[in-house]
Amino acid sequence: MTRRGLALFALMLLPALARADAPPASPSPVAAPRLVVEPASFDFGTLKPGGIVQRQFVLDNVGRADLVIESIVSSCNCAAVLDDETRRTLKPGARTTMRIRLTVPAEAGRIQKSVLIKSNDPARRTFEVKVEALVAGPRENKH
Repeated sequence: MTRRGLALFALMLLPALARADAPPASPSPVAAPRLVVEPASFDFGTLKPGGIVQRQFVLDNVGRADLVIESIVSSCNCAAVLDDETRRTLKPGARTTMRIRLTVPAEAGRIQKSVLIKSNDPARRTFEVKVEALVAGPRENKH
C-alpha cells in the first residue's frame, strides 16, 4: 500500500476509533407506570363520635406506561371508592380521584386507618394511604 493509500485508510478508521473510546450510551429509561397519590395521608383532626367524614384524593400516573388500578382495599370503618369506576386504567399523565369515607366510631380515642391501592406500578405494587383522626370523648359535667 502506498503512503497515500495508508493515509486514506487511517482517516477512514478515525471515526470508528473515536466511537470506541466514547463512553457507552446510557440505557433508555424503561417505560413503566408510576402511581402518585395526593395527599398520601390525611388527618381529619378532632371529630364527634358517630359521624361520617370524607376526603377526596388525587391519583396520578406520572410514569411512561398505562397504570392499571387493580383494587382498592380499606380497613374497618373506612370506605374507599374511585369517583369514576371506569377510570381504572390511566394513561401516562392522566389522573383520577378517589373518595375515602370514614365512619367515626362511638368510642373516644385516636383512630388510624389504611387504604391499600394495588396497581401495576413495578416500584410500588401496593400504595398505602393513611387516614387518622381523634374521636372526642364526652365532656364531663361540671356542677
